[in-house]
Amino acid sequence: MKKSKDSKKEENRRAAYNITGVAGEYFVAAELSRRGWIAAMTIKNTPNIDVIATTPDGRRTLNIQVKTRSIGNRQGWILNKGIETLVPGDNFYIAFVDLKGKDEKPDYFLIPKNLFAKWIAKRHQEWLIAPGRAGRAHVDNPIRAFDRPQFNIFEKYHNNWDI
Repeated sequence: MKKSKDSKKEENRRAAYNITGVAGEYFVAAELSRRGWIAAMTIKNTPNIDVIATTPDGRRTLNIQVKTRSIGNRQGWILNKGIETLVPGDNFYIAFVDLKGKDEKPDYFLIPKNLFAKWIAKRHQEWLIAPGRAGRAHVDNPIRAFDRPQFNIFEKYHNNWDI
């Protein structure tokens, strides 16, 4: 059976999306390794954890969920409602990776998971309450966004690997 042009296009789009995500995971693992951590990527589809890192003495372990922004995306990260889920412990982080351009080093936001989860849940509730276009109420949906206007809120986590 021959694939339609649309299905091939969708297949290519999904492949590019997956490659972007994996690139971000490798960049995070590499940066942690450069800083003396032992870092390993998890098997695909491991819930909430893409990279696990530990200190060489084993006293500290990090669980990191990686969200990667592609080179062409200048807006931000589109997330789903699951990003609001709180986790036990203070060793969970979200690494937002901005691939920027082919000849540029990526930018990172390494934010404690529960801090970000609480912030984005609050932000979504504020959005629901605020009037939408023509004063209409917003309709709840699973989409959450972390985009340019919010970057300054987390500036202290921008390229900060002191975790």
